[in-house]
Amino acid sequence: MKKIEALFLSDIHLGIKGSNAEGVLNTLKQYSPKYLFLVGDIIDGWMLKRKFRWSQSHTNVIRKILSYSKNGTKVIYIPGNHDEFMREYIGLTFGSVEIHNEYIWKDTFITHGDLYDGVMQLKWLGILGSIGYDLAISIDRRLKSWGYKRSLSKYLKDKVKEAVKFITQYEAELVRQAKKNNCLNVISGHIHYPEDKIIDGIRYLNCGDWIENNSYIIYNKGKYNIRRYKE
Repeated sequence: MKKIEALFLSDIHLGIKGSNAEGVLNTLKQYSPKYLFLVGDIIDGWMLKRKFRWSQSHTNVIRKILSYSKNGTKVIYIPGNHDEFMREYIGLTFGSVEIHNEYIWKDTFITHGDLYDGVMQLKWLGILGSIGYDLAISIDRRLKSWGYKRSLSKYLKDKVKEAVKFITQYEAELVRQAKKNNCLNVISGHIHYPEDKIIDGIRYLNCGDWIENNSYIIYNKGKYNIRRYKE
């Protein structure tokens, strides 16, 4: 296991069929971080309310996270809109696991991002989108079994989320929040698109997701880097 200072994961969506839990577990096994930041939507509470889907691989991810906390890694859980039930426990500490609405670490403002996405304030619209995406994943699997390579779910997600990002000026708002908190960087998730760029003097990073992009962020030797898991 490679020793690093911090590992950032978001949008794993444990509880839906499209979650690449095995990829997450393999990634966790690669690193020994001092800090593990779970940047929201780790568990998909919305979909679990509709239909309970929970495989052994999903349980294994939770067990690995807990084993991290038992072996000296400080785990910071920042809930998102899909695991908003965790916000009831904000401010509490369970062993080495802390739950925060947002977090500042090394001049970096860390937030899932849904709190600054105007569309997500319309909760019913977000739930409807989640249901539609889950259906698209089901269609995807059938199409792939017939030999089609193009991902319908990725196409829909890219189109919808790009529109949301444009309308709400998502990235610009997160940069504004970073400045408001006197930070030089901002790390988020939520829109399922890994990114690393400078916006108005602030470094904006997005963890991406574990449905299509299988991406995450590491911090080591003073540098942030986006990585992608490959089978």
